[in-house]
Amino acid sequence: MRVGTTPEVVKIMGVWIRRADAGLARSAARNAAYSVEAEQARRLEDARTMRDLQGIPTAVRPHRGTGAARG
Repeated sequence: MRVGTTPEVVKIMGVWIRRADAGLARSAARNAAYSVEAEQARRLEDARTMRDLQGIPTAVRPHRGTGAARG
């Protein structure tokens, strides 16, 4: 049995491969953008948390050693 390819089949396969590559490239770009956005959101949340922690009055802050088990 002999298997051969025609130029038309090669062209069609080329189109399918280019479409798949383009889809993968779009997905990779979307994932990278999401990753950058998520990192920026984490940094912003960290900054807000630090600001909130600095706003807590000293009298309310726990002292070192509180909560230690007594035996």
